[in-house]
Amino acid sequence: MISRARLRYVIFVITAALIGTAHLRISASRMFHQARQAQIRQTHLRQQLWKKQLELEGLLQPQKVLPYLPEETSP
Repeated sequence: MISRARLRYVIFVITAALIGTAHLRISASRMFHQARQAQIRQTHLRQQLWKKQLELEGLLQPQKVLPYLPEETSP
């Protein structure tokens, strides 16, 4: 027969293992959620960068710049 002290020890160890497992699962879930949010944010920032690059390319096209250049006068 198992003594009371040993039974309490086994119950304590099993309880600690279950609490530890629950903590690890919650932590893993939280980390996954944070990583996913970071990926979504990165995608949004990349899309904004692409839009800004397209705007810049539109501003730097020679066809759009030429009308604003002053005409050179020859002496």
